Amino acid sequence: MSEGLNAAARRARAGRTHSLMRFVVIGAFALGVLPAQGGALVFAQPRQQQAGANASKAPRVKAAPLRAWLAQAKRQKDAGKLDLAGPRAVTIEADRAEDGTLSNAVITGPSARDPQMRKLAQDFVAALNQSRALGFLQDVSHVRMNFALDGERFKTDSASDAPTAQRAEEMARGYRAMANVARLMRRGTDEAAVLNNMKFSSNGKQLLMSLDMPREQMGNILLKQITPN
Repeated sequence: MSEGLNAAARRARAGRTHSLMRFVVIGAFALGVLPAQGGALVFAQPRQQQAGANASKAPRVKAAPLRAWLAQAKRQKDAGKLDLAGPRAVTIEADRAEDGTLSNAVITGPSARDPQMRKLAQDFVAALNQSRALGFLQDVSHVRMNFALDGERFKTDSASDAPTAQRAEEMARGYRAMANVARLMRRGTDEAAVLNNMKFSSNGKQLLMSLDMPREQMGNILLKQITPN
C-alpha cells in the first residue's frame, strides 16, 4: 500500500513539474524566442498515469487551448505582424482562483504599448485559463509574470502570493527538490537543460521562480516542442 502511495506521489510531483515546464515554454514563445522556421504546431501533453489520493490533486493540463494559441501566434509571427527584432518586455499580473484560472489581468511593460503584443498577451491569459496550466500553483492567490527578450537571452520570472511566508518557503523548497530530482532523471535532455537554468526561492509571502537562458538555446528547444517528431 505504502509503495503504491509513494509511486502516486512521485507521479503527482512529475505532473507538477511538467505543468511548470509547459508554462515556461509557452511564455517563452510569447516573446518570439521560437526560430522562424518550423513545420506544423504540435504541443503534445505529457503521458502520465495518475493513481491514488495524491494523484487526484495533480494538475491536468488541457493541450487544445495552448495548441490553438501557439498556432495563432506562429501565424502572426511568420506574417510579420509581430515585430520582434528589438528587445521586448511584458508583465502580466492577475488574481488566481483555486482552480488555477486568472482574473483581473493587467498587462504592462514597454511592449504592452504594441497593440499586437498586448492582444497576444491577452490571448495568452485566456489560453492559460482554458488549459488550467497554472493549476500546479496551489495556495497562490496572486501572480505577476515578467517576460523579457533581447538579442542574446530570454528571461522570465514570476512572483506568486502565498498565504504565509512559511508556506512560500515550503513551496520554494518543494519545487527545488522536484527540480533536482527531475534534473537527475532527465539528465541530457532538453527538459533538464531548462531546469538547470531555473531558480526557486521565496521573499516574505512570495514564491519566486525565474529562468535565464540563451535565446538561441531556448529557441532550439521550443522548435522541438512544437514540431512533429
